[in-house]
Amino acid sequence: MTWMRSSVAHHLDGSPASLDHFLHRPENSDVASLAEPHRRPSQAAFLRHARDVAARHGLDRDLVRGRVDSIQREAGGLVAVGEGVKLAARQVLLATGSNVPQGPVWARRLKREGAPIEHVFARGGALHRDVLGGGISAVQRALMVQRMTGKSVRLWTRRPIQVEQFDLDRSWMKHRFVGRWNSASLADRRLFLQRHARRGSVPPGLNSRLERAVRRGAITIMREPVEVTWDACEDRLRLQGRDQVVDSEGLTLATGLEPERLDGWLRSIALSLGLPTEGGLPVLGEDMHWGHGIHVCGPLARLRLGPMAGNLIGARWGASKLPSVRMQPV
Repeated sequence: MTWMRSSVAHHLDGSPASLDHFLHRPENSDVASLAEPHRRPSQAAFLRHARDVAARHGLDRDLVRGRVDSIQREAGGLVAVGEGVKLAARQVLLATGSNVPQGPVWARRLKREGAPIEHVFARGGALHRDVLGGGISAVQRALMVQRMTGKSVRLWTRRPIQVEQFDLDRSWMKHRFVGRWNSASLADRRLFLQRHARRGSVPPGLNSRLERAVRRGAITIMREPVEVTWDACEDRLRLQGRDQVVDSEGLTLATGLEPERLDGWLRSIALSLGLPTEGGLPVLGEDMHWGHGIHVCGPLARLRLGPMAGNLIGARWGASKLPSVRMQPV
């Protein structure tokens, strides 16, 4: 990725103008250019600004590395416990994000049998010539594989590429929608989220690069349902569409991430502490409070913040509603 998908106003700092001001500093002139439409910063500029924000607020200094698998009530407060972690706190913020790769059931089964199938978000994956998916990650992967290997790439997608500058409807960030969302019932909110689940899209600039690659024969778009079989004895992965069958050296899945829901230790916390839920999501107060000093932001806060909860806009909305949070080591 060279350019960010959203505008210069969307970043990790509190003020919407922070990144724009940052790029006007003389020392950042090498990354100061903005792309149209919507004045989008480069990925290099976004990351440099993010590191600056972390340094200014001492986030690295306060970072504790570990894996939490339980939150318990003790002595009138909370204790987060897990591998390499034991932190006492007056309040806890859960902002777990979406980080579980999503893929078809057949892919998990074939991978267990030894098939060369990997997810695009897995580290150190091979540069397979076959890519399954139709969103931004699939197109970026196909273009990268073709550029780095010089070989033709097949992009398998069940539907035509959806071209959109943004991955969510921009009207969802407007006051009129937010007002309707806040007055809707929990059941209606959950139904809306189900109907408008992300399906993957590609911004116009990236789609133009894809079209040029298709015209010169570097990438072939296979717009057919794909059936995949693995013959372990012959070490052969076979991809079958409606009109074509090909043998493949390997397949990369670019099929997104699982929608974040209460599962595993988070579900156990909800049950043990009697925290309210609706359809596998926390039911939160206006201040993002779930109960017993536990607050929630990110994708798990969709019922409170709406479909923007999982992106930078939702992060800013959620942060603006939070009380002051400070954790203290035991």
